[in-house]
Amino acid sequence: MPRSWEAPFIQFERISELVGPGITALTAGNLLEAEIVTADGKIRVVNECTDPDLFWAIKGGGGGTWGIVTRVTVKMHEAPTSFGYCVGRIRAKSDEAYRRLLTTFFEFYAEGLFNAHWGEQVAIGPNNGLRLMLAMQGLTADEATAVWKPFLERVKANTSDFDTIADPEIVSRDFSTLWDPAFWKTDTSITSMVFDPRPGAPEHHAWGRGDGEQTSMMVHGYESVWLPASLLTPKERPHLIDALFNASRHFGVSLHFNKGLASGTPERIADARNTATNPEALTAFALAITATGDSPPLPGLPDNAPDMAVAERNARAIDAANQELLKIAPQGGSYVSESNYFNKNWSHAFWGPNYARLKAVKRKYDPEGLFFVHHGVGSDEWSADGFERLG
Repeated sequence: MPRSWEAPFIQFERISELVGPGITALTAGNLLEAEIVTADGKIRVVNECTDPDLFWAIKGGGGGTWGIVTRVTVKMHEAPTSFGYCVGRIRAKSDEAYRRLLTTFFEFYAEGLFNAHWGEQVAIGPNNGLRLMLAMQGLTADEATAVWKPFLERVKANTSDFDTIADPEIVSRDFSTLWDPAFWKTDTSITSMVFDPRPGAPEHHAWGRGDGEQTSMMVHGYESVWLPASLLTPKERPHLIDALFNASRHFGVSLHFNKGLASGTPERIADARNTATNPEALTAFALAITATGDSPPLPGLPDNAPDMAVAERNARAIDAANQELLKIAPQGGSYVSESNYFNKNWSHAFWGPNYARLKAVKRKYDPEGLFFVHHGVGSDEWSADGFERLG
């Protein structure tokens, strides 16, 4: 049937980092009930008892695919007593030393950080650099310092191999300050928030550093793949190191530890298992993201003439880096909200074995395909623009 619009949507597949840096969970796994307007015009209140198949589908089955969500009820969690971070940069002085640095770090990560206290990310760069951007919850600064001490001592004892470009800073604070703009405006130990520079903007208008660029950008390339926790075992760890090193020869890779669920509690993993999200996320220790972009070519924005040669070169490099990671995680899957727009294997990458069940739910509640989303469930039955049914 003809249609000229896409439904507004709320994304329930989002990997949640709001309940505490180390408490790995899916937002979808915390959904208790939703009110949704489906393609037949009905207002449905869906949960485990009422329309449970549709309820399951909207928990990770892709925003905009199922209808218009107008109200949600979500599970709340007790906030941790504290939060903090460890940030810093280390650079190896040679390729061989970089392999040793990665080996040392992932030995340390498997033993000291692969637990409910630690999250966020590390960046593995083409310049033989390791950027630490780890968040923590439930530890004092002294406790966190004790965790990092063995790794940092090994790094500082090997000055022939490693340079500490930015000494790691370890801080622990009251959890209530995590998203408190007033706190971050007065704290200068780490610049975590950017405040709205427009004249007359309210003082509480702020966003996380690095997020502002994403609101308006031209994406050169974007790939993600979940890396299974089995790669952290002593037997498989050399393959992980080889893949990360080889990928970094093409482009930088960021490992987002919160977006792999393997270090979560059994309760949170059970919640996530009862969603439509690709189950590869349940056994992953991280989501590896390789991506970059630039200012978009839109009128009225500064620097609105992107260098297409650079963009194309970056796109090729990102693809090459991701191919190295796929060698160790060929079935790893990709996070639908942070993935390649042109992924040819999207249905398997986003939902794995759940896709067939999702297709059945789609046919039941939206048989005419009113809610069309690029690479959404059922979009393979339509032309790329969503206006013509195939077959």
